[in-house]
Amino acid sequence: MNHTFFWLIRHGETDWNAQRRLQGWRDIPLNAKGVHQAEKLAHALHPPGFDVNVDVIISSDLSRAAETARIAAGHLGKPVETYQSLRERNYGIYEGEDWARLEEIGIQTALRSPDTLIEGGETLQDFNTRIREAFEHIARVHAGQKILVFSHGGVIDMAWRVCDQQTLIAPRPAPILNTSINEFSICQSGTWALREWGNTAHLDALAFDDIG
Repeated sequence: MNHTFFWLIRHGETDWNAQRRLQGWRDIPLNAKGVHQAEKLAHALHPPGFDVNVDVIISSDLSRAAETARIAAGHLGKPVETYQSLRERNYGIYEGEDWARLEEIGIQTALRSPDTLIEGGETLQDFNTRIREAFEHIARVHAGQKILVFSHGGVIDMAWRVCDQQTLIAPRPAPILNTSINEFSICQSGTWALREWGNTAHLDALAFDDIG
């Protein structure tokens, strides 16, 4: 059965990652550490460690993901296609807030409930649907191809849940780190399959968990 293969990569660090502020759709650029992470990722995306014949490079249209793609995959000589549908979850009025403060006042728990409404944003369930539909659309358009995708922590979390058939409230076994490489496939029947997850062998320091 024909499979489309994805290497889904989180963007490099931003100042808001370092400050643990909720980014969502805010277009926060990479910081110096994030650029360095993307440069290390570029080395990891060379043979012999990475000998995939990449057909397509796709990115979220937010600059932290698109810039990571430009730095890390520029040597592949392919254009970067940007998709708004691959943005992080829209956190509406909570974007820019300190994640720890949101936890203190109970908002963090509410944001993780699938149907919690966010003023100016989207529910976790709506986010999950958006990400599932985005990848399934890409799999149809690029059927049978090998695709690098640069996106966000929340997007990777949603992909993991679909692949592993986990609910939206199930605990995840590990954090999603900046520039981590995550592999999965989607077959013509629509089945998602996990391949390798959370590869950060190219990094010598950990980044923050998935808050944008």
